[in-house]
Amino acid sequence: MEMKIGSKSNKIKYYFLVPALTVLIFMTIVPLIFSLGVSFTNYSPTRIGSWSFIGFENFIRTFTDSEIGTSFINNVIFVVVSVTIEFVLGMVIALLLNRKIRGISFIRTMFLLPMMVTPVAVGLMWRWLLNTDYGLLNYFIEQVFGITSINWLGSYSLAMPSIILVDIWKWTPFMILSLLAGLQSLSQEPIEAARIDGASNWQIFRYVTLPRLKNIIFVILLIRTIDCLTRSFDVVWTLTNGGPGLSTELLSLRIYRLAFKFWETGYASAVSWLYLLLVIFITTRFISYLYKQEF
Repeated sequence: MEMKIGSKSNKIKYYFLVPALTVLIFMTIVPLIFSLGVSFTNYSPTRIGSWSFIGFENFIRTFTDSEIGTSFINNVIFVVVSVTIEFVLGMVIALLLNRKIRGISFIRTMFLLPMMVTPVAVGLMWRWLLNTDYGLLNYFIEQVFGITSINWLGSYSLAMPSIILVDIWKWTPFMILSLLAGLQSLSQEPIEAARIDGASNWQIFRYVTLPRLKNIIFVILLIRTIDCLTRSFDVVWTLTNGGPGLSTELLSLRIYRLAFKFWETGYASAVSWLYLLLVIFITTRFISYLYKQEF
């Protein structure tokens, strides 16, 4: 009797998964399969019933589209520069905080605040701060250096550095807290032994701390790289809308425009699938390296 009751209770728990699985299938898997099928057609909502199967034409077009190429280059610049500066700043500040300091809990909480702000709010806030006419940053520069009316978001040369600056402000705290957690998880005996042997702070960091943090660093860089590739649409859209021209248009923004402005749904699906494959390739390269390092 107990066996039957136990087996029934084991089956019941799987029934509770049905609502979540149903939502997952219809909100994720079905659209994914639909977009893959549409990517092989010239489908557009503006010409329902007149679209047809065109094979790999959308994918081939992607490699010859100059605007896609520009967006890809913008994406590479944005990701490489943002993640690199965030990592360097995060490591320096984490090393400074990795000691007994009064109020360290308060400092950590303050570092969390930029991460808690929604991307759209971040974009709107910085759009106000960087405004050419009444932005606080321009006001400060004018008072200190006497330079007036810097067009941060409307200049071809300054728009990309401006959105990179905003991304650094928002996500450097993630690097700081992650690296600080890694530093505090390390055993102190090798560091103390190196200090007794006369090693300088730089030598301790270079030859003792950094090698033991290597795997943690790669995991953090992987998370941040994927995040930067896939979740930068909101800030760029609210700050520059991809402009001026195409100078700050990332691939995610280009895909959005293709699908919902130019109504080239089939082509947008093909570009999005190639973008997904790129992210998967980068992720697998990171993971394979970690396995080689016996992570």
